[in-house]
Amino acid sequence: MIEENSILEFKQSYEEVYQIQIKDQESNTFIFRPIGREEYKQIVVLDLDLGDYQEMICSQCVLYPENYDFSKGRAGIGEVVAHAILDVSGLLKQQAPEMLEQFRTEMMQMDYQADCMIHEAFPEYSLEEISSWTLKKTMYYLSRAEWILQNLRGCQLTYLSEEEYQNQTNQVNQTQQIPNETQDKTYQNNSFEQQQSNTVAQSEEEVLALLAGAGAKVTQPSTTMDEVKPELNWFSYMDELKGEFD
Repeated sequence: MIEENSILEFKQSYEEVYQIQIKDQESNTFIFRPIGREEYKQIVVLDLDLGDYQEMICSQCVLYPENYDFSKGRAGIGEVVAHAILDVSGLLKQQAPEMLEQFRTEMMQMDYQADCMIHEAFPEYSLEEISSWTLKKTMYYLSRAEWILQNLRGCQLTYLSEEEYQNQTNQVNQTQQIPNETQDKTYQNNSFEQQQSNTVAQSEEEVLALLAGAGAKVTQPSTTMDEVKPELNWFSYMDELKGEFD
C-alpha cells in the first residue's frame, strides 16, 4: 500500500496526479501523471505496435508501483492504464477541440478576464498564482492593471458579455468568408470565359463539318499566300521564262 507521504511528494513534483484501481484489488492500484505533448510525440514517432505503444506510455507516466513490468502483468492492464493516461492528458479523439471550447467559454467570466489583465500588467505573476489570490487582493491588482493598461499602454478596455462576444465573433467569421466567396466566383467566371473561348475556336471547324455532311461543296480555307493571292503567281511565272523572244 502506498504511503500518504509518497502521494504528497508526487503532487509537489507534478501538476496533476491521478489514481486508478483495476478490478477492485489493491494490488492493481496505479498512480500516474498526464503525459506531455512533446513526450507523446516522441513515442508516436517510434512507430511501435499497439502493445509496445501502450507499455511505453505506462512506463513514462506511472508513478506507482515503481518499475512495474506491464509486458508481464495481467492481460489488459497496460491497455486500461494507457487509455486512462491519454484521457486525463486530453489526447483522445476530439478532446482537444472540446477542451478549447470549454476554456473559451470560461473566458466570458469576469474572474478569468481579471487574471489575464493582471498578468499582462504584472507578468512576474503567473496565471496559476493569480488565481490563488483572495478576492480582495485580486481586485486591488485589477484596479492597478486597468490604470496601467489604459493610461501607460494606451489600451482601450471593454468588458463584453457572452452575447456581445458571440456577436463579435460571428461578424469576424462572416468577414473572413467574403474573400473566399469572391475568389470562388472569380474562378467560376474565368472557367466560363475559357469554355466560351473554346466554343468559338471550334465553331468554324464544326460548321464546315456540318456543311460537308449535308452534301454541300465546302472549300477548305486557304493556307498559303499563293492560294490567298493567285495573281502573285504571274510574277513567279515570268521569272522562270527563259530564251529569246521577238
